[in-house]
Amino acid sequence: MVVLSADGMRPDFYRQPKKLGLKAPNLRKLVESGASAEAVESVYPSTTYPAHVTLVTGVHPRRHGIYSHLASLDPTEKARPWTWFARAINVPTVWDALGASGRKTAAIGWPVSAGARITYNIPEIWDPAAPDPYQDMETPARHSTPRLFDEVVNCIKSSTARASGNRPQPDILKMSPDRLRAEAAIHLWKRHRPDLLLVHFTLYDQLAHRHGPFAPEAVKAVEEMDKEIGRIREAVDGDRSTTVVVLSDHGFVPVDKDVAPLVPLMDEGLYGRNARGEPELKRLGAIHSGGSFALYWLEEPTSENRRSLQKAVARLVESGVVREVLDRPRLKTLGADPDAELMLDANPGCYFTDRHAGPIVEESSKDRGTHGHLPSVPGMEASFVAAGPGIQPGRNLGRIGLTQIAPTLVRQMGLARSILACEAEPLDLV
Repeated sequence: MVVLSADGMRPDFYRQPKKLGLKAPNLRKLVESGASAEAVESVYPSTTYPAHVTLVTGVHPRRHGIYSHLASLDPTEKARPWTWFARAINVPTVWDALGASGRKTAAIGWPVSAGARITYNIPEIWDPAAPDPYQDMETPARHSTPRLFDEVVNCIKSSTARASGNRPQPDILKMSPDRLRAEAAIHLWKRHRPDLLLVHFTLYDQLAHRHGPFAPEAVKAVEEMDKEIGRIREAVDGDRSTTVVVLSDHGFVPVDKDVAPLVPLMDEGLYGRNARGEPELKRLGAIHSGGSFALYWLEEPTSENRRSLQKAVARLVESGVVREVLDRPRLKTLGADPDAELMLDANPGCYFTDRHAGPIVEESSKDRGTHGHLPSVPGMEASFVAAGPGIQPGRNLGRIGLTQIAPTLVRQMGLARSILACEAEPLDLV
C-alpha cells in the first residue's frame, strides 16, 4: 500500500477540478478507478499533526495524545519545538501493527514519526531556530534510519542528473519539497519494497497559507503534486496487488484578519512584560492553531485569575472575531485536548497569532489562508481516495470521518481492525 498525504487538500480539488480551473488528471483517474469521499470530517483542532496521528491510529487526539503541532505551551518562546517524536503517541499505529506482523514499512516526511518503529524512515523534523525548515538537512538526517538519508539523497542527485543529460549534480535544496519527497518515495519503493509506504506532501499547504486556498500559486502547487502522484502510481503499477491512497488531514479557508489574543490577556495581567515590552510567561500557556487558540492554566487559578480570563475573552468576543468559546465539556465531546481550559474558534476571515502588540484585530500582513477551526466549519473538510485490489471503481463513500481511515487501511492490507484502538468501523470500499 502507498498512502500519499496531500496536506490541506480540500475534496473540491478532485470533485470539481474544472470549476476551480485545476488540471488534476491523476487525481481524477484515481477517483474513477477507485472509491472516494465527498468529504472527510477532520479532528479538533483541524491541524496537520493531530490529524496525521488520527490517520494512522483511528482515534481522536484526546486518546492518541497529540493535541497540537506545538510541543511547547509558551507563546513567548522564540523557537518553539513541535511534536515531532512518535514516543508521544499513546496508542498503536498502523506502522506498529504492520511491524508486529513481520511486514516492512517506510515513511517520507510523515508528521510525528521521528523515532518511530518504521523500517525505512525519514521523518519530518527540523531545527526550530532554522529560518527555513526545508533548508535544514542535518536534523532529519540525524533522526532517519541509519544511512538511509544519504542513500536517498545520493540516489536523487544521480537520477536527476541522468534525467537532465548527465549535467552537474543538482542542488536538491532548490527542488520543490513535493518533488523531493516523490523522488525519495520512488527510490524506497523500488529499492526496498516496503509493504506500506507513507508520504507527506506539503507544498500546497505552504502556498495556501501564504496566498489563499484558491490562489493561482496554491492551485499550481496542487497541479504539481498531481504530477508527482502520477509518477508514483506509475512506479507501483507493475504490482497489481498494490493499493494507492491519496488523502488529506484538513481543508483550508481564506482569511484576511490577524487576531491577537495575547493583547487582552496581557492587559489583564495574565502575562508579564519584560523591559522591552515583550510578553513573559506568567499564569497561562497558549497554543495558536490558525483557526483556533487554546489556553492552559500553568498554576491553580484564583477567582481573580478566572475573572481576568473571562474579561479578556469577552473583549475578543466583542471584537467580533470569535465563533465559539469551547469549554472543557465541549472539548471532551470533540475528542480534543483534555488539558486545555478553553479554546477559541475563529470567525470567518479571522485567524489567531502570537502577536502581542497593536490592536486586537488588524489586516493580515502574512497569511491569506488557514485551518485549525472546528471540523464542522465549511471548508475544513479533508479528502480520501483509494484505488486497488477489490475496491469498486467509481464508488462514492459520501461524508466520512477521519477516524475511519486507519481501520480501513489495515483491513485493506488483510489485518484485523482490533490490532488498533480504533473508534470507528472501517469503510466499505467494495
